[in-house]
Amino acid sequence: MTGSRPVRHVSAAALAVIVAALAGCTAGDDEQSTVAGAPATSAPAVSPPPTASAEPRPGDDRQTIEYREVQVDVPADWVRAESRGCEFEFVQWQPAGSPPCRLTTGVVFYGAATFDPAHRPGVQKGKGDTWVGYVYAGDLAVYAAGPDRALVQDVLDTARPPAQR
Repeated sequence: MTGSRPVRHVSAAALAVIVAALAGCTAGDDEQSTVAGAPATSAPAVSPPPTASAEPRPGDDRQTIEYREVQVDVPADWVRAESRGCEFEFVQWQPAGSPPCRLTTGVVFYGAATFDPAHRPGVQKGKGDTWVGYVYAGDLAVYAAGPDRALVQDVLDTARPPAQR
């Protein structure tokens, strides 16, 4: 046809790869994210007891959070952030009142199969006054950020994969 624009087709395979990548990075199964010991919104899961966790610093009360059976100890004042309406929806915990669509301090869970890090595991200096890092725990990458290197390291040191069954 004269004057018509060419039509571009996305193959079914390419579309499947895009959907799979997004499914591994989004919070599509919110019911699996809990504060350990709190009732889940779906079938109850038996959580393994905490194992080697970092020693909390004086005045640093902790809570154990859980997502897809991976447990992490975070400061007691961190809350599950509502990321609906953000460009990307991730399962994240951060200090109450923090901006929900921009992680400056907190922890995020990513599917390890689709996680594409910019650096090796561990803690590194990020932009500005931020420290960032991640560890793998089970099928997840646990990513933490914050202005205090020791806090980021403490959070990552407590990441525990699901117990072997």
